[in-house]
Amino acid sequence: MSRAEKRFVFIFLNVMGGVPSFYRNIINGQRIVSPELIRVILLNNKEDTRPKFVDDLNASEVITFDYSDKENQYYIQKRLGKIIGDCSGSVITDHSLSLQTVNLFNRNRTVFHLIHDYYYVNQNIQMGDMVDVAIAHSSFFTDAVFASNPALFYGRSFYIPYGVQQLQTMPVKNNAVLNLVFIGRLDESKGVMLLHEIERKLKEKVVQVNWTVIGKGPKKKELVKQWESENNISFYEPDTTADVYEILKSQDIFVFPTVFEGTPVSILECLANGVVTITNDLPGGIRDIVKTQIGFRCELNNIDQYVEIIISLHNDRQLLKQLQANSFALAASDYDINKNADNYFRTFLKFDELKRSYKKSSFKMSRLDRSVFPNAIVKFIRSIR
Repeated sequence: MSRAEKRFVFIFLNVMGGVPSFYRNIINGQRIVSPELIRVILLNNKEDTRPKFVDDLNASEVITFDYSDKENQYYIQKRLGKIIGDCSGSVITDHSLSLQTVNLFNRNRTVFHLIHDYYYVNQNIQMGDMVDVAIAHSSFFTDAVFASNPALFYGRSFYIPYGVQQLQTMPVKNNAVLNLVFIGRLDESKGVMLLHEIERKLKEKVVQVNWTVIGKGPKKKELVKQWESENNISFYEPDTTADVYEILKSQDIFVFPTVFEGTPVSILECLANGVVTITNDLPGGIRDIVKTQIGFRCELNNIDQYVEIIISLHNDRQLLKQLQANSFALAASDYDINKNADNYFRTFLKFDELKRSYKKSSFKMSRLDRSVFPNAIVKFIRSIR
């Protein structure tokens, strides 16, 4: 099958993180479309130093597309457009480069814009009718897209929950000392630097816990330094979801004082392993998932509230066990990746029905990003700026 015949083209950044994990789950979890019809393009920005995406994908082609921000964007998009192909079908993406490319070179394709958080809502507003369909995995962001332009997105803004792999049986948890876990990118916005203050306050209350931190990120060295005098913490950088699950099986509580989220994959993975979530009360997927009898939503960065909840669960193990069982049951009923990935693909299959008949929006590039300027000259100019 030629490249132009691929009906489903997924395009996302070649980095490790929650968004690429979302794509992996959707692609690998679905059961209604042959992998022969799927192409994945990993956008490999040479200026992006984050760890690269390493997971296997159930697709006939996985192509790494290299580019630099210093290049003429027109020629980047021209190269990318050739790989995408211009037959009818779906392009599923969240990246401005691919959204602009399809508008310029792949007009026969139907664009499905995936909305993860408010950054992508703003991106959607900028793109206008260049986007055929917007899909969010939280009801809040689906409503935000629709509210931004009801005439443009009536019948084109969908809420489809996603999911993760489910275990057959609930992991056994009989920990005398509570096991607290953080999973996520190790940076300021995820709240990882607040964990030590929670530990300090728990010590003041003479509550002993064990900590596990799962993830990579720019704050890793500072975090290790912060905890160097403590002997109740372990750091892990697992390469696969299976490795993450192996760690989560023995955990009790997910402590996640993040300040910016869409629908965290980490919460769904914790649910699937019977781990109770304590997180900040943020609009988006968190409010869809972390409800009463499942977990706890705290006032933004109210560390004392985190401490109080941990202590209450430490003292009431029966409540903890019930919440863990509730979390596991919710994951199985509402966030099974196989069922939810199929729902995504049922929507992607409507590419002919949902394609806009006419698009008037266009993206205005900078003066250097025009076909009249050779790529080599633009790269040279931008490299000396």
